[in-house]
Amino acid sequence: MTHWQIPPAINVPPDLLAFTGDPLLAHLLAQRRCLDVAQARAFLEPDDYRAAPSTDLPDVDIAVARLTQAIDRGELICVWGDFDVDGQTSTTLLVSTLQSLGARVCYYIPNRLTESHGIKLPALRQQLEQGIDLLLTCDTGIAEPEAVAAAQAAGVTVIITDHHDLPDSLPPAEAAINPKRLPADHPLRELPGVGVAFKLAQALLQAYDRPAEADSLLDLVALGIVADVARQTGDTRYLLQRGLDALNRSTRPGVQAILENIGIKTSRLTEEHIGFWIAPRLNALGRLGDANLAVELLSTDSLSRARIIALQLEAMNDRRKMLVDRVRAEALSLIEDNPALAETSALVLAAADWHPGVLGLAAGQLASRFDKPAILLTHRPDGLSRGSARSVPGCDIHQALKTQADLLTTFGGHPMAAGLSLPKEKIIALRQGLSAALADCAADREQSIRIDAELPLAQISPELLASVQRLAPFGHGNPPVQFGCRGVRVVDDTIFGKTGQHKRVTVQDEAGDRQELIWWGGAANSTPAGQFDLAFTIGPDSYRGGVQALWLDAHEWEPAPEPRQAEFMDWRQNANPRAAVMALPEAVVWADGGVPSGIAPLRRDQLGPAETLVVWTAPPGADVFRQILRVVNPTLVVLVGQPSPLDSWPAFKRQLLGLVKNVLTQKSGEVDLSRFAAALGHRQTTAELGLDWLVAQGKLTILRESEELWLIQPTQHPPAAEAAVLEEMLKSVLSETAAYRQFFRQASLSALKQAVNDYN
Repeated sequence: MTHWQIPPAINVPPDLLAFTGDPLLAHLLAQRRCLDVAQARAFLEPDDYRAAPSTDLPDVDIAVARLTQAIDRGELICVWGDFDVDGQTSTTLLVSTLQSLGARVCYYIPNRLTESHGIKLPALRQQLEQGIDLLLTCDTGIAEPEAVAAAQAAGVTVIITDHHDLPDSLPPAEAAINPKRLPADHPLRELPGVGVAFKLAQALLQAYDRPAEADSLLDLVALGIVADVARQTGDTRYLLQRGLDALNRSTRPGVQAILENIGIKTSRLTEEHIGFWIAPRLNALGRLGDANLAVELLSTDSLSRARIIALQLEAMNDRRKMLVDRVRAEALSLIEDNPALAETSALVLAAADWHPGVLGLAAGQLASRFDKPAILLTHRPDGLSRGSARSVPGCDIHQALKTQADLLTTFGGHPMAAGLSLPKEKIIALRQGLSAALADCAADREQSIRIDAELPLAQISPELLASVQRLAPFGHGNPPVQFGCRGVRVVDDTIFGKTGQHKRVTVQDEAGDRQELIWWGGAANSTPAGQFDLAFTIGPDSYRGGVQALWLDAHEWEPAPEPRQAEFMDWRQNANPRAAVMALPEAVVWADGGVPSGIAPLRRDQLGPAETLVVWTAPPGADVFRQILRVVNPTLVVLVGQPSPLDSWPAFKRQLLGLVKNVLTQKSGEVDLSRFAAALGHRQTTAELGLDWLVAQGKLTILRESEELWLIQPTQHPPAAEAAVLEEMLKSVLSETAAYRQFFRQASLSALKQAVNDYN
């Protein structure tokens, strides 16, 4: 069963509540770490956000000076991109900008099937033979030292714009513009390739005293940010907000032609329209054809030409869907014929004629269906089997592949996705080896879903939707708002969809209010019987208008307990609290840190309802204390309030490093922040600050971050400049926490009882 994460209560600042005039919106903003009016304004309104200057990116000034020189001299500039949407939009953006400034420009995007990512030397030599003077990369190049050196040796200047992780040493380029060279908390740090290209274009247009022209490029930026699933923080969110506005006003023929073919019936395009409709069509070019055509589509001034190319996209997208369906169906047939294939910890399937461009998509669907990593391979004439891997949260497929490196010819990727090749005869050994390497992750993994707020069905309304939509655009780093409703029953359900794969469900709560929900892909699942708790989200109904509720998950019915008036027993001055606590055999003991032998404590993430709660360690804050009281709902609270052994900097650091080592070795780098904070004995914000400090120390990289879940991997980089600042911040926070624990041990009982009143 999926674990529901109910976030702890948040004290919403009064000025934030006054600013929004909406308790729910203020609560959701506080959850997203917007704790004052200035932060909320910058988050909600791009006009109130102060964007970082382009010159904050390393080497931008060098690149602008060299590009200006190349334009003025009439040198031939080759823009080298990548075949996904981020690469397509980056290439289009730079080519358009350079052409508008009078530059001589050509462009090149590699073929996915014959070249793969990056700058391959045979293709580079072809461009060098064309007489290029300057090579400008976008969304690629930072890990291509051999290609850069070859170009430089031929007398060609190389300027790199990229956003991928940095290698141990930068390639010998004239300029290497990459936001990963910035501090971890810099607002430009999470820019995707198209964002980096935009900042360079912005600086270049500024050099020619034409800064306003950059606004015409923002629709391309929105497409690339959403398609690349870039984390929405700092300037990335700001550019997406402005980009969506530009997309809705766009007169770009290529965009108009795509939308005509899709037939979306809405007056307002959102990030969902990009992610589910526009991006897959553009990506189909990169998967099955020549992505260079996308640059022509997105840059042409001719609507008729754009319509012709858009029709090709439509046909290619239809073929992409057909090929994915075929690969998935044939993979399921293999499993049906040989069920043992699905009994391993990872699906490893192969066939002779599967199209390599869609294997990742099909593998992702199989991973989701079987809730385990999936690898699909196709046999090639050279004797190698090549393919793609997709994983599930908690199972690091890249790390698992490393354990089988002796079987593989090539491989690379990250915890959730990878590419690989190996001799056909070694596939069985790979299946066996991966099954052993991934045996523990499935048992330890627990799916989770975050509930932002409880909501009765009667409160679902256009007004609620308008309030929630103020937090948009949603995506990585700013997840959609998810609600929970207790005690509902299904009163009607019907199957719909061209192939009957979806379900329309009507539920009713205890107050008699009803709500229809769409359960995408729910036709294969049984509708819950009896009462249950429902998790759902809401959005605009693009076809019928109004509000559409979407089914997320169902839990067994758990009636909300009535808060009880707890009695307090004060043992804070007890000379022998161990003996006293051991005389309470039915009590639940909560402790952050060590306790004497004979007492079996629970961390805060392990607690559940109980009659008697012993607070052995003074809590790190009043908010944590209230959270614990809410979870346990005791009738008796026994206060011991011992000091925590984890408040000093040396002790905290040892505990932090030990927990991170355990996460990396036992949990595939997956960090559930609430549990991690409990094991650390501190607030969740303190735990986050500790992980940020390790990142600044060069010991960790955060690969994926959400409200509750971080995915990390070890690195070995020199400490960043802000490491010392973060260390001082941590020491200050630890001092504040120690001061609160001291207050907890010394305050009057009436002052501590106020926490119960707040809780009730």
